[in-house]
Amino acid sequence: MKHTNTLNIRRYLQWCGLCILLFSAASCKKFLDVVPDNVATIDNAFTMRAEAEKYLFTCYSYLPNSADLSTNPALVAGDEFWMVRPYSTSETPWQVAQGFQSANNVYMSTWGWYYKALRDCNIFLENIHKVVDMRQSEVDRWSAEVMFLKAYYHWLLLRQYGPVPVIRYNLPISQHRRRN
Repeated sequence: MKHTNTLNIRRYLQWCGLCILLFSAASCKKFLDVVPDNVATIDNAFTMRAEAEKYLFTCYSYLPNSADLSTNPALVAGDEFWMVRPYSTSETPWQVAQGFQSANNVYMSTWGWYYKALRDCNIFLENIHKVVDMRQSEVDRWSAEVMFLKAYYHWLLLRQYGPVPVIRYNLPISQHRRRN
């Protein structure tokens, strides 16, 4: 009985070793290094008018919803009215109204959101001239719309945080320097 168990274990291990050997021999490093087709890049976003229009909509997607209680501090972060718990929206605005906000604990921060919007607007302005199937009047109109959006996002940042850096263009990645 003991001899049979040892033979079964030995065969099982040999079978597993053979399977591992076959799978490792069949795999190929080049197979894993294939770049997939239709990968979204900035160059692809500005090849045709329809793709550029999608990117224009991306610039518009950062506009705030001023009527939303959970994202507009002017509506509920003051003490004009109070709601009874459980709140029907996020508790964040009421945390501001109750005095829990501090420099270390910032509620309803839109800093990163609007700087992402500014980055996308700058990318749009840098690349809209690459679209081949658009009239110049359309390029000018879309560029003017995005320049307005940039000004509006800067104004929203100024309104919420005070003086902020004006982002006229995106810095290339090669501009990154190490801090010692």
